[in-house]
Amino acid sequence: MAPPPPPPRRRGLGNTIVVIVVVFVVILLVFGVIAYLLVPAPSSGPAVTITGVNFFSPDNVCGLNGAIDPTWYNQTAGQSFPLSYEVSGNVTGNVSGINTTAPCVIDTLSTSTPGFNITDANVPLTIAANTTELLGFTVDPPNSAYSGVLTLVLT
Repeated sequence: MAPPPPPPRRRGLGNTIVVIVVVFVVILLVFGVIAYLLVPAPSSGPAVTITGVNFFSPDNVCGLNGAIDPTWYNQTAGQSFPLSYEVSGNVTGNVSGINTTAPCVIDTLSTSTPGFNITDANVPLTIAANTTELLGFTVDPPNSAYSGVLTLVLT
């Protein structure tokens, strides 16, 4: 007589729990990715749109009074951002066919645009004749929406 066949092997309860946990984690990940892709991110705040930068200088320091930067800057309200401009001395004339400049000094930089502040400006900034220097500063915009021109005041 032949021995009876061995009983079928039973899977352990531990394997079943592992499979259930893995399937659950995969389902959570799939739903998380779908939610991330479909749900819009919260707004980071109102927009500040600077439609141009006007330079005002009562004493026409470095010949900048009335200069205009038509570049648009889109920022978030309350978030500071850096700006910089290359500045050369006042144009004083033409000597032997070569344009020459005179030295000049920008002592202060501020703004007359309500709600804005200028910080970290590298002033006083001395610009030697026939050279160009970088005027750098940080613009602190208002904490509310704004659209318009930013006026910089130089003395």
